[in-house]
Amino acid sequence: MQSVPPRPANADQIDLRQVFGTLRRYAPLLILTPLVVAGATYLLSSRQAPVYESSASIIAVDSNAQNSLINNTLVTAPPLPQGAVEQVLHSRSLVATIVDKLEKSDLPPEIIRKMSDDLSRELSANSFNRLKVRARLDTQQRGVYEIQAQGETPEAARQLAEDGVAALLDWDNARAKQSVTRSRQSLQGQLQNLTARIEAINDPLERQSLVAARGQVLQNLSQMAVLETAATGTLLPVAEAVAPTRPVSPRPLRNAALAGLLALFLATGLVLLSDSLRRRVNGTEDLLPLGLPVLAQLPLVRRRNLAQGFLPASHSGPLYESIGFLRINVQSMLGDREHRRLVISSSYPGEGKSSMTAALAESLGAAGQRVLVIDADLRRPTQLKVWGPDRIGTHALPGTDASLPPANTVTEMFLRPDAAHATRVGTNVDLLPAGTPHRGDGAGSILNQPAFRTYLDRWAQGYDYVLIDTPPMLGLPDTLAVAPYTDGVILVVEGGKTRLNDVERSLQNARVANVSVLGIVLNKLARTGDSYYAYAYGTADAKEGTAPVLPTGRG
Repeated sequence: MQSVPPRPANADQIDLRQVFGTLRRYAPLLILTPLVVAGATYLLSSRQAPVYESSASIIAVDSNAQNSLINNTLVTAPPLPQGAVEQVLHSRSLVATIVDKLEKSDLPPEIIRKMSDDLSRELSANSFNRLKVRARLDTQQRGVYEIQAQGETPEAARQLAEDGVAALLDWDNARAKQSVTRSRQSLQGQLQNLTARIEAINDPLERQSLVAARGQVLQNLSQMAVLETAATGTLLPVAEAVAPTRPVSPRPLRNAALAGLLALFLATGLVLLSDSLRRRVNGTEDLLPLGLPVLAQLPLVRRRNLAQGFLPASHSGPLYESIGFLRINVQSMLGDREHRRLVISSSYPGEGKSSMTAALAESLGAAGQRVLVIDADLRRPTQLKVWGPDRIGTHALPGTDASLPPANTVTEMFLRPDAAHATRVGTNVDLLPAGTPHRGDGAGSILNQPAFRTYLDRWAQGYDYVLIDTPPMLGLPDTLAVAPYTDGVILVVEGGKTRLNDVERSLQNARVANVSVLGIVLNKLARTGDSYYAYAYGTADAKEGTAPVLPTGRG
């Protein structure tokens, strides 16, 4: 017996055809979602209050001049380490200074209050948007600092940038004067001490010495006053702030484009993730990793074409051609065996296994093959409904007594096996219907009886093909109980609905039960060019005189 082929090692690799096929199926969603998100973002951005940004530049210079005279007469602050300017600008003392300067400006009070509150809140959160620093420095920390300020109006942005630079320069100059100021204060203390001692001493010689010392201190104090006045920091203004002409935000077009792209990426990722977790079989390319042949692709029949039933609808058009290919592929696969027996099942109800069984039986009968259809789906029998009300008559099955009252259903046959009769429903086609639907475990016990194989062997002697319509494989174990007595199972898969994972589970169940799966029939496929590639390919082969065979999952 042919065994189910193992799943290929590359089944979990990414198949670009499947990826593009998934994106093509969800193309409307992938197009609509970014458009909706982009449109909503544009509307929301357009309603936001404008934000203006102004910037001013300062330069960090080397405090060590090349002229010794300048170095001896000028006091400068030491260079600032990396990141110091940003830390100072965002310090509590400098923020308070900037707020004081804003309150003295000519800006409207409500804007001043809003900017002051934002600066205080950003200081507490240690996250700054109103005032930012961008540095472009060399390895010796020399270069340009750009102070960027944001405001509700162009003038507010300019004023905040100016006040920020002014506060920063004041701090830098105060830093340069610190050492000189301390020296001046020390000299002032010495002067006061010497003056007090001179006033208290009576010795002329010692008094003269103290007066000379006080004169030297006065001279040093005078020099300190000059140095303190000339002391300068390492930061110098370069470019003053100007009022901007257009806001930096919101930018509706940019925001809409970014939101649309983000929505597209997220939607694509979710679609691919959902498809990988619950990927549905939409075409033969989805079944390639399973390593099984696709025996036929049956198109989806419109409801109005089913008014007379499924079988009349299969007598013409693409469905007729597809059933023909299925018949030829089944005959080619089973070869010259006698009394061939096939189980036809699906993963879940509603995938079209019963209709496909009847159509295949009718096609085989029209080709001169004697066919017996057994409706083994005892819980939900549908073969009588598919074949319609026309009945040609009944006759005894091989190995039974024609003189006995007929047992015309599977259920009755197990009660009176010697009186089993089949109903002629078409040319060369007999049907053994299931009978009254069974609920509970009774239906499964009938098919699990060892006598069923004996009956099947006996009945098959009078037919070329025995087609057994069994319950879905994932719902009931009946298919796995019947299939070992046959040549194999044909699995019907509904295109666009059946999940690939469910097909894999069905095949895994068959593999565990040592049941042969001959191939897959894709049913209810939407009418696309890919769906009928097999039809066109087979027609070309037929014109050349070769047997048309559908492309299979074997590559």
